[in-house]
Amino acid sequence: MGKGRIIGLIGLAVGVTAIGMLFSGNGEERPKAKDDVSRAKSQVERGMIAGALEPSLTYEKKDGKYVVTFKVKNQTERMQIVTFTSGKKYDYILYRDGKKVKQFSEGKLFTQIYEERPLKQGEALVFKETFTDLPPGHYTLEWWLADKNWPNAKATITFTVE
Repeated sequence: MGKGRIIGLIGLAVGVTAIGMLFSGNGEERPKAKDDVSRAKSQVERGMIAGALEPSLTYEKKDGKYVVTFKVKNQTERMQIVTFTSGKKYDYILYRDGKKVKQFSEGKLFTQIYEERPLKQGEALVFKETFTDLPPGHYTLEWWLADKNWPNAKATITFTVE
């Protein structure tokens, strides 16, 4: 074997070993993704005990349409971070006479994006949706923030369409 061929084989062996090391865990704990680290950190650092993100859900009837506003306000003593792991910022389910009529996320695909939104004390995130052509009935709307760190950031309203 020539000298060049030996160097080539050694280089190949080193490359294969390096690739193997990248994909093997060697029994050690793998580094956590930023989501996992920030989620664990956030609940301690955010001061969740000092207050909460306060959700509210209201509607206004305009020209036969129902304009619904979901607001999440920072009622804590310090800035809070709301984390979205996709393009879905919220979700809701609309029920008519106890039966599910519509879920916002159903049948949709959302972009895979990581976003942190800082909320200063007293600031709010506001989302609106307009419901049209609702048949008569008693409606219940459940709406929640798509951040697992804030499971209580959800609200419910009921209204009647005649």
